[in-house]
Amino acid sequence: MTRAIFLSYASQDADAARRICESLRAAGLEVWFDQSELRGGDAWDQSIRKQIKECALFVPIITPNTQAREEGYFRLEWKLAVDRSHLMADNKAFFVPVLIGNVSEPAALVPDKFRERQWSRLNDDAAIAAFAERISKLLARSGSQGKNAPEGTPPPGFGSTSDLRRPFAGGNPAAFASDKEAALDSRAVTKLSGNDEVGSRGAYSVATQPAKDTTPSIAVLAFANRSASTDDEYFSDGLADELLNVLAKIKELRVAARTSAFSFKGRNDDIATIGQKLNVATVLEGSVRKSGNRVRVAVQLVKVADGYHQWSETYDRTLDDIFAVQDDIAQAVVKELLTTLMGEMPAAARSESIATEVARATQDRSDNSGAQRLFVQGRYFLARKSEVDIKRSVEYLKEAVALDPRFALAWALLAQAHNDASGWGVSPLRESGEAALAAAKQALTLDPGLAQSQLSMAYIQMGYLWDWAGAEASVQRALQIAPNDAEALTTATKLAFCRRKLDEAEAYGQRAIALDPLNAHGHRLLAMALFSAGKLEDAVKRLRQSLEVSPDSIATRHVLAMVLSAQGRHQEALAEAMQEKAEWARLTALSLVKWEMGTPGDLKESDEALAELIAKHAGHSAAQISHLHAGRGDADGTFEWLECAYEQRDAGLSYIIAAPFFDPIKHDPRWPVFVKKMGFEA
Repeated sequence: MTRAIFLSYASQDADAARRICESLRAAGLEVWFDQSELRGGDAWDQSIRKQIKECALFVPIITPNTQAREEGYFRLEWKLAVDRSHLMADNKAFFVPVLIGNVSEPAALVPDKFRERQWSRLNDDAAIAAFAERISKLLARSGSQGKNAPEGTPPPGFGSTSDLRRPFAGGNPAAFASDKEAALDSRAVTKLSGNDEVGSRGAYSVATQPAKDTTPSIAVLAFANRSASTDDEYFSDGLADELLNVLAKIKELRVAARTSAFSFKGRNDDIATIGQKLNVATVLEGSVRKSGNRVRVAVQLVKVADGYHQWSETYDRTLDDIFAVQDDIAQAVVKELLTTLMGEMPAAARSESIATEVARATQDRSDNSGAQRLFVQGRYFLARKSEVDIKRSVEYLKEAVALDPRFALAWALLAQAHNDASGWGVSPLRESGEAALAAAKQALTLDPGLAQSQLSMAYIQMGYLWDWAGAEASVQRALQIAPNDAEALTTATKLAFCRRKLDEAEAYGQRAIALDPLNAHGHRLLAMALFSAGKLEDAVKRLRQSLEVSPDSIATRHVLAMVLSAQGRHQEALAEAMQEKAEWARLTALSLVKWEMGTPGDLKESDEALAELIAKHAGHSAAQISHLHAGRGDADGTFEWLECAYEQRDAGLSYIIAAPFFDPIKHDPRWPVFVKKMGFEA
């Protein structure tokens, strides 16, 4: 006898599948569920193939278990169902994908065919019951209870991709309301899939408290790369990045900073958790599939409070049209947020105004598509913060400005890349410093009204020119242009710290973290200011937060080891020093901590670490070597290495009056002379 519904699931999800099966059967529906239907003498594989060939609806159950398994019989079932769907009309309702547990729809490892239909999230009993009711109505409309579904127009909620453009594509929205209501009933929380707590994401997660202000707020997550090659990840990241930058310039919106929003990449955090951590009311997530010159972009706007999908769309375009796709998405998101969250339906004039705002927000973009693509690649690799990737970033950005010499934003980022190459020892300090200075000057010449142009120059003025008045002017200009820009506030934090204006540094740092709460660099800078102010335990807490966000970030454990050592917590300090990834930072911290521990054996190990640091990293770590000598009370050694660092233009000298490392030798008459040479007041 032909079955109406086929449930496809991983073996670990049998209990969840059984509950769905029971609910569907309670609604009077016929269900193929292999644990109850297959008897000892049945040809298992043949039976399943037959049922997939004849079923009216195919329900793939997508969970953390299916995500974790790249191979499994359920994947063969999915393939067989997709193969059958190729013989169907495009408007035939056949796939009804179901999500359970902590799985993001754009990141789900499923066939593309599944994405052409509306998905359902079933994380509690009420949601399963509502799902069964909808399936019953679906089959009743098509006359398919127990029979193959005819090729008719699918009912609302299970339609083609075009139906995904609005929450209720025609029909009665009340049929879907029960899902939302179930989401808000925290009493319905149960376990369905393995050890995954339901209510963890989507329409069935427990609602978080809304933000206190009424400004429409959004986080743009890194888009999932669905292309065949991992080399195209820069493209999916870049598209999300571009959208974030455009939306951040719309005055009616509050947009989570990129560093914090992208920190969820590769993780399975639920929407409620993401919204709470970023303090936003909505989240934009998506996926990108690039094949040759064609690209498919799928995006959806999700409301944090109840996981409800406010808007979704799929775009199939060529790479030449990618700018138009970005602008279309940005305009649609702005309209949806203003309409839903502010309670006003934009009139034609308002729509035109939004289009104008989006166009204004994209003015920093290059008109040369090749230069823009190279810029996106350069930005992607620079964010990865490894020596190899910084080198690649510099090369991509050089190519970008060669194609479009008037591309101010690319010049500004190239200055930052050269600056990072200097600080990370990727290239000679003076060489990188001069290249960074030239790029920053070009960015400022082309567009002094661009905040990134001002900030790129500020970093050169702090770390290479030691022009503190100039850096102050650049930072203040950037803050005038973008007063709520987290990067500008972080730069202001660093400048105030370098000038030992510790209260000011703490104030700027707090503001920066409020806007960019998951920025590891921001937490570390604030911790350094707290360390210098003698607030050691507060500094430790900030450094722990930095490591929680980015466990492998360079130099964070190095700073933490020094703070713990200053508290006399030497064993903890030593443990942190040994976990530091960068060799120069690990050797610096190890030498300092071992010297503080003070036994003959420890002092010997301290000397050995210092000797290794000098042998391997003197070309870019002279500032660190000088402060290790200062900690030993060796004034001559300290000033020898300070002069070396000065000659090399070592950016580490920026911190000499702020950090407490040089306290033991500040009585030396050479100290005020050197401080004045650095541009600081004696």
